[in-house]
Amino acid sequence: MAGPLAGFRVIDLSAVVSGPLTAALLADQGADVIKIERTGDGDIQRHVGSKRNGYSGFFHVINRGKRSVALDLGTAEGVDIVRTLARDADVVLQNFRPGVVDRLGVGYAALSADNPRLVYLSISGFGQTGPRAGDRAYDPIIQCYSGMTDVQGRIHLDHPDQPEQVNMLLLDKLTAYTGCQAITAALLARSRTGEGQHIELSMLDTAIAFSWADVAADLILQGDGVEQRPPIGASGNMLRYRDGWGATMTLSNAEFVGMCRAYGVPHIAEDPRFATIDARMKHRLELRAVMDTEVADSAATMTVAEAAKRMKAEEVPFAHARRLTELYDDDQIRHNQVFRQFEHPVAGLMRDARPAPRFSRTPAAPGAPAPAVGQHTREILGQIGMTTETIDSLYARGIVA
Repeated sequence: MAGPLAGFRVIDLSAVVSGPLTAALLADQGADVIKIERTGDGDIQRHVGSKRNGYSGFFHVINRGKRSVALDLGTAEGVDIVRTLARDADVVLQNFRPGVVDRLGVGYAALSADNPRLVYLSISGFGQTGPRAGDRAYDPIIQCYSGMTDVQGRIHLDHPDQPEQVNMLLLDKLTAYTGCQAITAALLARSRTGEGQHIELSMLDTAIAFSWADVAADLILQGDGVEQRPPIGASGNMLRYRDGWGATMTLSNAEFVGMCRAYGVPHIAEDPRFATIDARMKHRLELRAVMDTEVADSAATMTVAEAAKRMKAEEVPFAHARRLTELYDDDQIRHNQVFRQFEHPVAGLMRDARPAPRFSRTPAAPGAPAPAVGQHTREILGQIGMTTETIDSLYARGIVA
């Protein structure tokens, strides 16, 4: 069965992470994605991360299911190829620095003139315009600029002003998921109006929109008379057990009382400072001190399995702090059929994760291995009507590869 985006064609002009992952998500859902990359070394991300036989696993995940055309966008012929492909495409996406695609001749204005139905996504770090629009931006830079590292830094009780970055490319990935949703929304709008549109998406805007609902909850209400409360995410508790770490999170009174019983400290739930949700909010610093002493001491006497059994009996949310290497053999994850294992023709044995959504009528599935540089150049140029002689000439002059 075809995926939900079967029949849609996407031209991916992007590189590194945010743009390629956006396009990979579309490919996972059935879109025909043509990746345009430079001749020679191709996308720089091909050379990042653990590799076998020169093939990067990271690159595979964010480019799987695509076809690759390698060409020189600095030539008129290279630009003409992109413009020809875009005439029949549904989506074009790019993450060059602002202004670059317009100078090259493959910006929204140029491509939509030939294809008014085109949905065009432009991803940037700080925005397409403004005082920092032209600055280089990577994930940790935007984490700092957006205040995300301030939120993480709250875990340092001895140094609460110390920022801390999330140790993954969180904003690259969030921007990709946001971009994928925006593209499909624009395609839905086009189905009603017949018109495409230009979508501008920055990592900075994504970070703030993502963060604001919970971690900035004490900033949403402006003016006087606001009773400050900690963000809801601060309700989680990570504790050490005899053989590992685990986390609980209690929101309701029943969960908090159950947690205290499970740890053998029921008197904590009876303390007037902690007896209600409101009281726990008001006395959160005192509660934190109790969690770090009495409750932590009790947890240290239990194994993770013992704690999990007790929490389950009390219907308290609990999880063992897992290592990534433990995920493959987990009963729930196996039941969910999250991972697939396959033999890659170059890199050998690989394991990746399926797309998260499960469609009942149009299943999404991880695509074929990410292509080699220019693996499909000749095939795709032939499909747009170029003769063998013309294609051979382009190869000979280094315009395509």
